[in-house]
Amino acid sequence: MASHTALARRLGATDAMLAAVRGDGPADFAVFEPAWAAALAFADAMAVSGHAVSDEIYAALAAHWDGGQIVEIAMVIGLFSYFNRFNDALRVAVTR
Repeated sequence: MASHTALARRLGATDAMLAAVRGDGPADFAVFEPAWAAALAFADAMAVSGHAVSDEIYAALAAHWDGGQIVEIAMVIGLFSYFNRFNDALRVAVTR
């Protein structure tokens, strides 16, 4: 969040959107369009574990995105999770 908040704001993210993805409390993605809310709920679960993606979460995702898009969404989630772990382990300074 630290390195992407300013960019998100420039691209139109509202305070409510940023609060929803910040992780300060229970995830509530209702401020987003339904397709994006489903993708964010999927990302939230997948960040814990692939096993945390329930049938309900996957069904909500599949209601808005096709198979290829779901693969791309999952790849982006996995890649950025890796980047975070890599950078945190190596004490890479946060860019602003």
